[in-house]
Amino acid sequence: MTATAPARTSLSAEAAELAARHRLGALQGSFAPKRMNKALFALYVFATLHLLALFVVPGLAFLWWLRRTPDFSRKQAAKRLHLFENGMIVHPQSGDGMTAIRWDSVRLYQNITQKIINGIPSTTTHVYSAVGPGRVSATITEFYEHPGTWGPHMQEAVLRAQGQAALKAVLEGEKVSFGGFSLSGTGMATTRNGHLPWTDVRGIRVEAGRVHITRNGDSGRWCSAAVSDIANLHVFLAVAERLSP
Repeated sequence: MTATAPARTSLSAEAAELAARHRLGALQGSFAPKRMNKALFALYVFATLHLLALFVVPGLAFLWWLRRTPDFSRKQAAKRLHLFENGMIVHPQSGDGMTAIRWDSVRLYQNITQKIINGIPSTTTHVYSAVGPGRVSATITEFYEHPGTWGPHMQEAVLRAQGQAALKAVLEGEKVSFGGFSLSGTGMATTRNGHLPWTDVRGIRVEAGRVHITRNGDSGRWCSAAVSDIANLHVFLAVAERLSP
């Protein structure tokens, strides 16, 4: 966990029991829901009171919408994203309950996009989809504070838990799938672009939310795929860069 991460906090009894059951190990950091700044909070309070005074039904609808935010709901404010040595526990942004997923069995997808309004960079959205064995899954967004900390931490944790096993499997002749790509001892492949031998790989680059693969003797890209289509991005990059010339 980086220096900007929040301090470790105590777990609820339910979270502690879930962590023990899934053998998640030591707690490394906890993240609370992101709060509004004071100016925005005051604006929402003023708008709610104004609507309730003039238009009761729209005012009540607006108040109901605000209760989805941690600033206007104790239930939402109590939710947490807990990161452990061997996995994570997260409350969903909407709904109840908690989900526990281990790093050694997760398929983690990331989708980070920045809005551009009239040529000016605006808000950035962070969406991480974690898929565990069976039907276990969780979606983690900037609902939780410091996505620039917990997002890379999750990717690096998955790399530590799965990187060596994935490389070993490939070297022993298996084909390992990463969603849009598969890697084998002879090269990489996609359904659309076919097979590219490792000896023909010229470069692998991540830029503007896409993974670009170029090949020798070709002025253009062999493949350009969205990062959001690749499971366990850091594992994929580490294995591919280890096997490419």
